[in-house]
Amino acid sequence: MKLDPFLALRSEGWRRLSALLDRLLSAGPSRLSVVELEELGRLYRRAASDLAYARAHFNDPDTVSYLNQLVARGHAAIYTPGRPRWSRLWRFLSSDFPRQVREGYVFLALAAIALFGSAGVGAAVAVISPEAASLFVPEQFARALREPELREISPEGLSAGMEALLGSIILTNNIKVGFFSFALGIGLGAGTVYVLLQNGLMLGALAGVMGRGKQGVVFWSLVAPHGGMELLAVCICGASGLVLGWALISPGDLARREALIAAGRRAVPLVLGAMPIFGIAALVEAFVTPARAPAALKLAVGAIGAAAVLAYLGLAGRGAEGEVR
Repeated sequence: MKLDPFLALRSEGWRRLSALLDRLLSAGPSRLSVVELEELGRLYRRAASDLAYARAHFNDPDTVSYLNQLVARGHAAIYTPGRPRWSRLWRFLSSDFPRQVREGYVFLALAAIALFGSAGVGAAVAVISPEAASLFVPEQFARALREPELREISPEGLSAGMEALLGSIILTNNIKVGFFSFALGIGLGAGTVYVLLQNGLMLGALAGVMGRGKQGVVFWSLVAPHGGMELLAVCICGASGLVLGWALISPGDLARREALIAAGRRAVPLVLGAMPIFGIAALVEAFVTPARAPAALKLAVGAIGAAAVLAYLGLAGRGAEGEVR
């Protein structure tokens, strides 16, 4: 083959390889899909073969030099050892995770609508009929919602045992909901929606019955310090489940198995990134919620915590996004 036909045949693949390497080297593998990573490997091997062919058949230093540099970049990107583990973890938490949350904003919005919309329904039912709202809550609280004298919280607040029960049930329930809302996404997203709706109804029922009147301040001082952060983490996990479900409903040009694998690469980091938020909420629940502090201070802690998580999700990693663009 002569040089000109060789360049016409191969140059488009070289340009594509160079573009993929630019993205890989500037932002890491997370910016490439599974299909693009496979394409990168294929184009790199072809470019290495083209380099050997050009050296053997053409007396053209420019082409050989260009291919040599391109293959060297590809080798460095593919075979150079990765960053230290702590460096990769820091990059994930400080940049990749919040950026991926923003990229999946549609799924996050749908999860939030399912959770908070059903909470509104549960609260409305509780206002109309506390006895009916008992159908939505764990058995530990069902009797309290059915019997008026047990629904009242004394001015001094709940007993230490009831405080611990309320806080631990809500915390452990939200972590469980986060996990199942992700895992059940494989059922076309229906399981995710069901879990979010069920949990929203429960939270709304509790808030509608116990969060009103004079007792409302006591109730919210037990729930708000960690509740806002937890519910945001639940929404993120719900979004990850919807990502899986949508990949099965609308796989595009991929086979459903390939689409599910690709969606898993987007969904799993969302769940992993939500775990530290649950962890921070657990620390707040352990040390702030049971403290004998003014209710206003506890409510402020909850508001600040939720605002900090929202700011983190909305702002962190934007510099990295600008570099990629």
